[in-house]
Amino acid sequence: MNISNFIEELKRRNVFKVAVAYAIAGWLIIQIVATVFPAFEFPGWTTQFVIILVGIGFPLALIFAWAFELTPEGLKKSKEVDITESVTDRTGKKLNGVIISVLSIALFFVVTERVFFAEASFIENQSELADFQTASIAVLPFVNMSGDENNEFFSDGLSEELLNALAKVKEMKVAGRTSSFKFKGKNEDLKIVGDQLGVGHILEGSVRKAGGRVRITAQLIKVDDGFHMWSETFDRELTATNIFEIQEEISRTVLSELKVHLLPEDESELDNMPTTDVEGYSMYLKANQLVVNRDIDEINIAIDLYKQALKIDPFFAEAHARLAIAYDLQAYYGSISREQEIENMSTHVEQALSLDDNLGEAYAALGLLYDNKSDFVEAEKAYLKSLELNPNLSDVYNWLGNLYTDDLNEFQKGNDLYKRMYKVDPLSPLSIYNRARASMNEDKYEEALSFHEKNRKINPEFVPTYLGLASLKSDPHYGRLDEAFMAVHKAYQLDNNFTRSLNIMVTRALELDLEPVARHYMDILKRNYPESLDYLNRAGTFASYTDDYSYVEQDMLPNVERSDWVPNPAGFYWTMTDYAIYKKEPQIALDWFAKFDSTFLNPEDLVLNLQNAWHTLPLRTLYEFAGEIEKANLLLDKFCAFSKVNVDTYPQKEEGNWYLFDQVTCLMEKEKIDEVIPIMTTLYLDRNNRGGEIRWLKKDEKFQQAMEHPEFKKIMDIVFADLRDQKENLIAYLKAEGDWKEEWEEN
Repeated sequence: MNISNFIEELKRRNVFKVAVAYAIAGWLIIQIVATVFPAFEFPGWTTQFVIILVGIGFPLALIFAWAFELTPEGLKKSKEVDITESVTDRTGKKLNGVIISVLSIALFFVVTERVFFAEASFIENQSELADFQTASIAVLPFVNMSGDENNEFFSDGLSEELLNALAKVKEMKVAGRTSSFKFKGKNEDLKIVGDQLGVGHILEGSVRKAGGRVRITAQLIKVDDGFHMWSETFDRELTATNIFEIQEEISRTVLSELKVHLLPEDESELDNMPTTDVEGYSMYLKANQLVVNRDIDEINIAIDLYKQALKIDPFFAEAHARLAIAYDLQAYYGSISREQEIENMSTHVEQALSLDDNLGEAYAALGLLYDNKSDFVEAEKAYLKSLELNPNLSDVYNWLGNLYTDDLNEFQKGNDLYKRMYKVDPLSPLSIYNRARASMNEDKYEEALSFHEKNRKINPEFVPTYLGLASLKSDPHYGRLDEAFMAVHKAYQLDNNFTRSLNIMVTRALELDLEPVARHYMDILKRNYPESLDYLNRAGTFASYTDDYSYVEQDMLPNVERSDWVPNPAGFYWTMTDYAIYKKEPQIALDWFAKFDSTFLNPEDLVLNLQNAWHTLPLRTLYEFAGEIEKANLLLDKFCAFSKVNVDTYPQKEEGNWYLFDQVTCLMEKEKIDEVIPIMTTLYLDRNNRGGEIRWLKKDEKFQQAMEHPEFKKIMDIVFADLRDQKENLIAYLKAEGDWKEEWEEN
């Protein structure tokens, strides 16, 4: 074959022009797909699929251009067209036009994408911009080479101190302590470590303590190629001064190797020597490691160690701050009162701030102190200051996120904090748990489920994961009360001292009409935690489902007006109202309701809002019971009018489901069953509600009347059949786990 003739034939058949036109058009398609598909949250594989199709199409286009020719009579095989009749020159001119047009479109797209999409990307990701502009590193736990397991806390502590020192530098992104320590004792490929932690560099080393001397070896490694950028061994006398000098030298060398610019405040942080006593510093390091596990016995030991360290050096600011935080954890995981907690914390928070007003941990402790005092505005300020000084304090992201979510009703801010915590500490069980919470708050249920499943795989003994799964599965999106119970049951197996697990199992069992199971866990609550809020609250729940007020009579009555309950037991007061109705004591019921919500006792002047409206129907029932029919009807009319106006205020949230349910109640009372049907369809079929609303619906006097309506009955039959299936599924699970009792069969 003559090569020059072949090339000329390629030109004549416009194969080269087809190649150019296809290449430009293919590139443009890929760019559009890569820009547009993520914006619409298309799965990642769809983009890859388009790229593969474009790649496969290129040789096919060339073969087509060679084998076929466009003629006035239509498309023909090139070998069938006489060269004297060929119109490839005219086709080539058309292809020139195509190429110019596609190039113009491509140029327009490039300009548009750079100007508009880039700006949008900046706006959307400005909070994450630092991740791309900063050096990134993980400090792995230094290996204890001392031959003495008791020195493990010292090597771990030094690693954490180096991590904290680097984290305080503004231009550094440092993986959180919990995530870095996941790799302790593991000979994991550093590329995998870097990928999982989202960092470009690893600092690792070893510590050997012997007598009065210490040898510390450190090495800095680049993740992508395993290149050892720096290593050094420090052999010094074991003094606090020498330890801090070594930490500073390692930190400065790392920063220099990573070409990080130090601000004046960064310099002062690196120069800081928190204590001059090596014994006190060792106690401090050991206490820090004990607190990490969140075990109450270890927290108590840590508190004693912090105290000992402060006896040696009363000017040790970090120890004051950490002790204050440990007191908060002691209250959370132990049994000291809120008042005692605040008293214990206050002195040490004040001391820490007076000694070092640039200490992130001190402001974290201050935030917790204000949080415990319910001064949420000041708590927010303190937490934000803490993160400004040390953006690597992952616990603070959690505390501030909870503050926004639980107390200030600023859910988006809370979600943003949870997401940021996950970036800082991506393998921490609490980080992953909170990341799932953020997804659930944003109605991204499958995403939330994936994070919970990830946590279960990485941190299988982290109890809150299973509580999160339970909350997710009982949400109307899934409506799986059986699976919610199973998840909490796993949490209970892991930690049978966690009252919340028992609390939830009681409720889920009642919702699935498994009263003996619910009573079993109520008895455990009563036996082990007779004065806990979890038990006393469940006493009211159990009574409302079963009309069995024995737990209320035995335990709630003596405790309902205790002065030390935090928060104020409004729920208790409603339970007592309900109990008085059960006892046919209308005046006593009204007295209890007055403690529950006194604003409702004058219906004529009542102004409803989104916070108090749900109180209306219980009080209306109470007035009916007391024979005050006029007041009852007035409340019903007010509520129905309010609910109708506000029913779509939160159409996709739990509150929206409640308002829809309340509309059902209103319409049932007025015997407008035809108008109930579409709302029922939304509530129970579209939104998949399977929880507490059904209990209240069944208790309504008009329910049986409504069940005579064929469409109403059809919906409820579907719901009840599903609940029966879930009930059987849960029974099978309990039998498999050996937690089913034969006497329950009769029930």
